[in-house]
Amino acid sequence: MFKYMDYIIKEFLLFLIYSIIGWMCEVIYCSVPARKFVNRGFLIGPYCPIYGFGALAVINILTPFSEKPIIVYFLAVIITSLLEYVTGYLLERIYHLKWWDYSNYKFNIHGRVVLHNSLIFGAMSLIVLYFLNPMLINMINNLVLSTRYTASLILLFVFLTDNIISTLNALKLNTNLSKLHSISDEIRQKVSEKLLIISKSIQSEEERSHLRVLTNKIDELNLKFSDISMQNKEFVKRVFAAFPNISSKLHKEILVNLKAMNTNKKNKK
Repeated sequence: MFKYMDYIIKEFLLFLIYSIIGWMCEVIYCSVPARKFVNRGFLIGPYCPIYGFGALAVINILTPFSEKPIIVYFLAVIITSLLEYVTGYLLERIYHLKWWDYSNYKFNIHGRVVLHNSLIFGAMSLIVLYFLNPMLINMINNLVLSTRYTASLILLFVFLTDNIISTLNALKLNTNLSKLHSISDEIRQKVSEKLLIISKSIQSEEERSHLRVLTNKIDELNLKFSDISMQNKEFVKRVFAAFPNISSKLHKEILVNLKAMNTNKKNKK
């Protein structure tokens, strides 16, 4: 039982370390061309769990093949690509949002994975398996047992809390997109009715009264649209910065408008 618990704790610490390293790689990869700091990742903290899962998958599956680095490389390309594809698919199904999209690149599969990234992940896997992991295991083994356990519990609490908060925020974003879509459709309908009445050269008293009602309703809907757009703004701002190619089949136009609003606010600042 003790050995099993110790193994789980070591795996969790490795998972977090690789998640942090992955976050650092993502930040450097995106911040350098953008010439500004870009906080990558879905979560608030400095970690990208997909890298942690990917590293552990490569280590645990490919260690038996470690004497054949070429085989390790190609298997690592397949494993990491499969993980990225499945993660992208699940995120789309859960949140109804496409968080990244490689559709504009050659050799992509449904925009979820792309060849040049997969080849890079293969190379990173070699570094992890042959150089980084032995050092990290040695470092973790050198930690005092009580320190290892205490640190794991604290980090687990922080990580789970972050996941819960970020998941709720992402679900709220999707809910707000649905609300904004509905309001936008209603505004279009009311504006269409208003224009139809205005186009008449002679309007009845009933039409003029209805025109005033429509004007008030459109103002009310615009205010509601603005209020909902401002909700959860810190998370929305971070998501758009971390995932500039985020898209939605259900709420494409609304998401584009929300991005534009966020960009305009940045430019004004």
